[in-house]
Amino acid sequence: MTVPPVLSRVFISADLSVKAVYRDNSLFLLTKDGNTFSSIDPHGNCVTQLTLYAINRYKSKLAEVLTFRNLHVGRVLTIPSLHSNFNFLGYRIKSVRWSLSPAVAEAEGLLRFEPDGSILLDSEENAARLVLHANQNRFAVCYPLLVPSGDTAKHQYVWQTQLFAVAAAPSAWHYPLCLLQQASACTAKLQQPRHIVPAFQSDQPSVNRITELPVAVSPDGALSAFPKQSWWHDCSHMLPQDAIVLLEWTPDALYQYVPDTQETAVWIHADESCLLSEGQGSFFRHCRGKHHAERLYAARAILLHTHAGGDVEYPLAQFAEHALALRQLGASTSAKARRCAEVTEPLQDADSCREDDASALHLASCIHEQHEVADCGIFTAYEDGSVHVTFCDRALLYLKPLQQYCDVITPDGHRVSVATAMPIGVEQYVRQAMEYAEWAFATPVERAAVLQKAALIQKELGKCHRAVVLCDWTQGRLPCMQSGSFDSRDTTKGAFPCDVQCCNYIVCSKEVSGVCPSSSEREQLIQALLAKSSHLLSTLS
Repeated sequence: MTVPPVLSRVFISADLSVKAVYRDNSLFLLTKDGNTFSSIDPHGNCVTQLTLYAINRYKSKLAEVLTFRNLHVGRVLTIPSLHSNFNFLGYRIKSVRWSLSPAVAEAEGLLRFEPDGSILLDSEENAARLVLHANQNRFAVCYPLLVPSGDTAKHQYVWQTQLFAVAAAPSAWHYPLCLLQQASACTAKLQQPRHIVPAFQSDQPSVNRITELPVAVSPDGALSAFPKQSWWHDCSHMLPQDAIVLLEWTPDALYQYVPDTQETAVWIHADESCLLSEGQGSFFRHCRGKHHAERLYAARAILLHTHAGGDVEYPLAQFAEHALALRQLGASTSAKARRCAEVTEPLQDADSCREDDASALHLASCIHEQHEVADCGIFTAYEDGSVHVTFCDRALLYLKPLQQYCDVITPDGHRVSVATAMPIGVEQYVRQAMEYAEWAFATPVERAAVLQKAALIQKELGKCHRAVVLCDWTQGRLPCMQSGSFDSRDTTKGAFPCDVQCCNYIVCSKEVSGVCPSSSEREQLIQALLAKSSHLLSTLS
């Protein structure tokens, strides 16, 4: 029996395209309109099909990716062939109505406070429900979703659940979300929540209390595909260079970028806590619910690990570092798009537009330095401090900007994320990457010092080699004299270079004249050479 692959990463871009990466290095791509999907096996073979006519081999992956997309995206895509639990009604539910205030909702039994700190709000028809998380930064909504069909006499519905960040709440759910925030503020005696949806007045017309329910959208059957040799066909965990990633799911956390505020939120699976960036990524606020106090950290001074309860702990600093990279990618790409949109005269402003584009490129896409080392691999350093290495044995390494953590894909396809301080199992890859990073981001003065030190060490090794040659006597004659000639340029036969010191020249001159030095002279000479070599090595170290 074939075991289905396990998800390793899921990305949702700004145009709502989806990329799913599996642990066996296979990929599953879904276009923004949901018309087409591409399945790429671990060997790179790509199959592209229309979602409406997906064969059974790909239906499980298609359903998994589509479910994740609909869970986090307001515009829901449905494929009728993937659903089997329809609810058929003879009438259509177009909208739901909410209570006038939190007090009225609580009196009618529509508002409830859960022991874990979350708050539930039902619509007056009991057809929709909103749940505000205990940390007040995330909410879930459940409602009947209309799935279009050809039968006008019966309407088919499915129960749809969606998760949103409060800072990125769709406008359709602003009113009930305001009710939940008011109820939470009254209970906790808070002045106001951190993220506030647009306020409402209780004396406004009752239409504000009505939410128009979304309607599912079905693919239209147009065929499209993702470009080859692009990030979409890359099975690594690296972020793209020219696209905004709104959501990134990992087995440990869910990362979300909010374009309106240019901030990032991290939803940690271990304890359902939330890590929010503030001040354009300068600070992080860790919210763990009503039973734990919030903690505010500077972006560069976050705890390496935090306990989630019991023996479970998670790398908080690693989550924050990746969130910063995601925020920087979104902010830089947005700035680049705005600059290009402001260019109204392309012919006259072509040079200035090109300079603006170059300055607005994401630092992770600007190559700082690149070297190809024979029998080792290709080393690439980026302006943001990250390093990507493609080794000759097909191993891949991505060193993150702060150079504290790195992701390694071993030649057999396994992915490991390790700290550079303790790279257990991948020591040789991390060591070579760290050595290159130290060299690539060194200043010219630091590089000159390293080169000078290397030259001194090389010179000392040459002296040691000459000392070994002196020690290799054969019948009392130098090795260079065994062939009957002395060549100062031939080092393969044991001859000395032309810049030998005076003491070596004396030995050679005695040997040429046929007079061999005594044993005591040879011993003194060797001792002098070894003492000088030891002194120089101790000085360099």
